[in-house]
Order: sequence, then C-alpha cells, then structure tokens
Amino acid sequence: MKKIFIITSGFFLLAGSGCKKESLNIVNPNSPTVASLKSEAGITDFSLGIINTQLGNVLNAGTVNLFVEALTHHSCMGDEEFQPYGNFGVRWSNQVYSITPPGASAPVINPFGVTQYESLLGFNSRQAGDRNAFLYEWYWAYNYIAASNQILSSIEDPELSLSGDAATKKALLKAWALWWKGYAYSRIGSMYIGGLVVNEAGLTNGDYVTHDAMIVEANKTLEAAATVLSGISANADYVDLFKKITPSYNAPDNVIEPAMWIRSIKTMEARNLLVSKKDADKTAADWAAIKALADQGIQSSDFVFQQGSTSDGLNDVSGSFFHPYTLHGTAQEFDFVSERLIQEFKTGDARLAANFNLEPLNNRYPPNIRSRGLQFGTRWTVINIEDGGKFASNTNEGLLAIAGSYEENELMKAEALIHTGSIDAGLAIVDAIRNYQGAGIAAVSGTGLTLAQATDELRRERRVALYLRGTAFYDARRWGRTKPLAQGGGRQDGSVYLPASLIGGGATQPDVRPCVMDYSYIDYFDVPLNELDFNAPSGIAAPVKN
Repeated sequence: MKKIFIITSGFFLLAGSGCKKESLNIVNPNSPTVASLKSEAGITDFSLGIINTQLGNVLNAGTVNLFVEALTHHSCMGDEEFQPYGNFGVRWSNQVYSITPPGASAPVINPFGVTQYESLLGFNSRQAGDRNAFLYEWYWAYNYIAASNQILSSIEDPELSLSGDAATKKALLKAWALWWKGYAYSRIGSMYIGGLVVNEAGLTNGDYVTHDAMIVEANKTLEAAATVLSGISANADYVDLFKKITPSYNAPDNVIEPAMWIRSIKTMEARNLLVSKKDADKTAADWAAIKALADQGIQSSDFVFQQGSTSDGLNDVSGSFFHPYTLHGTAQEFDFVSERLIQEFKTGDARLAANFNLEPLNNRYPPNIRSRGLQFGTRWTVINIEDGGKFASNTNEGLLAIAGSYEENELMKAEALIHTGSIDAGLAIVDAIRNYQGAGIAAVSGTGLTLAQATDELRRERRVALYLRGTAFYDARRWGRTKPLAQGGGRQDGSVYLPASLIGGGATQPDVRPCVMDYSYIDYFDVPLNELDFNAPSGIAAPVKN
C-alpha cells in the first residue's frame, strides 16, 4: 500500500536563500513546485533549496535547524562536547547513567535515576515537541529524500528544457539528488533501529527495514551517483550549474569535480561500513572492505561538502545560532567542549592551545552545571575562529565538513591496517595526520607499539582530528564505550570536573579527576512517534523501537 508522504516538522522552499519560513504541519512539500520544475531555472532553484529542508518548525522551539541539532546529539553522545540545557532533547540524550569518583564507595547516579533510553522514551511523542531527541535526524533526512526523489523524477520529464550541454547538466542534477539521498539514507541507517526506503516522489510506505538494510540501500544509492559522475567531466556548464545549486555560504567556488565527488562517495561508503558493525564483531574481510573503499577516497587536495553561514546569520540556515561553530562561540556558549575530549590531546599537541582556552577555576561555569549531572562541567572554552581558533565563532565564520574529509578517510585506512596486522603502516598514517594538522608531537610509528597501544593511539587521534565532524557517537558505539559498564562498556579513566565535595582530602576547589563512567546508551534511536503516528508499520516491517 502506498501513502502520501507527510512531513510534520519540516518544509521545503524553492530557493536556497533566507531562513524565515512558515510553519507547515502536514504538507506534501513537493506538490506546489512540480510545474516549475519543467524549467531550468525552476529545477536549479529546487536543487539549491534542498539545504532549506534542514529547517523545521518544532513545537515549543519555533524554526529549528534539524540537521545541526542532529549533529549536536551525535557530538554529545560521543562525549566530545556536552549540552546541559533542556532544549532540543540533548540534555537527555547525553545523560550518563553513573559516574564514580576515585575512592568513592558508590557511583553517583544521574539526577533522573534512570538510563538514557528510559529518559528518551518518555519524550518520544509529538506532544513533547523539541524535547523529543528522536525527531531531528529523522525529519531532515526524509526531507532530503523527498526533495531528491522529486529531482530524480523531474529530470526524466520530457518537457524539461536545459540549455547548453543538457546531458551534463542532467547528469549533474541526477548525481546531486542521488548523493544527498544516499547521504540521508546513510544517516538514518547509522542512527535508527529501522528506516524506510522511499523511491517515489511524494509517496512513502510502512515497510520499515533494519538499520543494516538501510546501510545497504545507502551505499547502493551512493554508488549509483558515482556511476553517473564517472560519465561526465567538469566542463563550463558543469561548473556553472554546480555553483548555482550550492548555497553561497557553502563555498560554491570550491567546485567539486566528478573525480573528487566520486572520492567523497567512496569515503562515505567506507564510513558506512566502519560504523555499522561493532569493532568486536568485525572480521578481516570487513576491515579489507573498508580499506579498499578508503584507498579510493578523499585526497588532501580535494574539495569536500561543507556547511557554513553568512556574516549576519540571515541569508542562510543558521539564524546566527544553528551552526556547530556558532553554538560553541563565546557569545552563545550553548555547547561546551568535554573534558573527555581534552584528555585525548597528548602532551605538547599544538592543536590544544590553538583551539581551546583553559579558564581559571573560578570561572562562571561550575562543575555539574544546573545540577543535571557530573558530566556537565568543563574548565575549557573554545577559541573563536576570528581569534585564531577553528571550532567556534561569534561572527558566523568557518566551514564544517559534513560528509567526510581527508583526515577521516586516512584514519579509516590506518585503523584497517592496524586491525589486519600492519600496525606500523597504520601508525605512520596517524603520524601523517598529526603532522597535517600541525600537532607537532613525536611520531609513534617505528616505536614498537602493541596492537592495544596502537589502537589507543588511533582512537585518540580520531577524537581529536575529527572533532565536530559527526563521527564521535558512531565511534563510541562501535568501540563499545556506550555499552553498560556491567557488559564491558563505559570508561575507566574519564576526566570529570568534580566539585570539591566529591574530591575528598580536604579539597576546597573543584578540579578534574579520572572517574569510572557508565554511559549505558542505546545503540540506535527509536523511530519517532512523529512518524509512526501517521505511518504505522506494515505487517512485514522491521522493529521500530528498542
């Protein structure tokens, strides 16, 4: 049975400019624009406008960038940052179950006294509005898929008229739609217990499939994009159209030519394989497949897909708030760098001083901000880009790689090598990435490290080198850290900024101590009831909740 595709918290706009949108409750975002897609200007603007589908009107929060909030959940659950506020449900998604200070007779349970999933489940409803952590990634991803399906349908319309090299333009638009659709499938398959394969414009179905099946579909779709791109070149019409469908704040002059784009696809496919199975369950064949894809992946000279914003925050999708760099800026200070990220920097790593400031102990953010959990505390602030850093801004500066990068690709190669017996070759890549980012620390290759030691070097480098790039939770999950402590998960040495009362020994000031951390996070989100209330599972559907 086919059903009309409805969106309850997102919307689609023809042009990719402006961020003040109207709330749409139950709409088909494609139907008002189908006629205009018969013209070159119409389909160009529609393709440009895919990014606007990141935005949705969410109950109790107004217009929200769903994509950026999804990234925030990833970063916080990966413990590279934290957000102690109740907005957007992040306070609950990064609610560590318990933390045990050194010498303590018992763990300190979080203020709710329940696991992360029990907290999240209580907010999985339409009535919960912005507190429902499950809705953000689901809705921006299916907004992208809906728009991509419309483009794929429209470029086959015989009435569509394209000027110049029409074949190249049509191929570029097809690759654009397949790329973003495959990217969205990747994100659904990597974050939800089940998902929907939707291949017809304006329609959906109730045939939910497993997250593993979603990853298969994602890589199939990405590979279809690569096939299209392999048949065209970056001639003048390609360059002109690519710039027109890339928002002005996302560096359209950095034209991603077909060969570069194919390499980005291979990196995404490698990521999908890497993060879709726990490392403890991976075989030598799995690692070989990951390396084979990464060997064809992003090179240091390639342009990659990035997201930025405009100086005034108006002509974009950030609104001077919804961008990871803005959220970390000293003007907003909505997201905070985690002490567990800071502890990954090795002594002398120049990247620490270049990007993070150690604040005095009496700064305005004490341990256990708002008494919501011991993990909500840090001594560090993120240096703004305008002040020489890389990961924060008060003036909407900076571009964030959102779909793979050179460093990510190389570190996947390194990890595959380390796990298949070529430890030193893998460590040489770790050294190369540290040099590439200007770390200035001693090499670890050629030092006789064991597998366990090499794996730890790789783990630390992924967390440092890929900060805010959307991989932190995937990594924590596959490494087993998010599992309950009783099942071998958690962290034995997590740096926690503790109040003096929990340090002991007559301490009068808060300070950092190595603590035992029991995250007890779920591996995959439930499908949000925002979807299930309107699109119930069919009789053949895979599970939609944990």
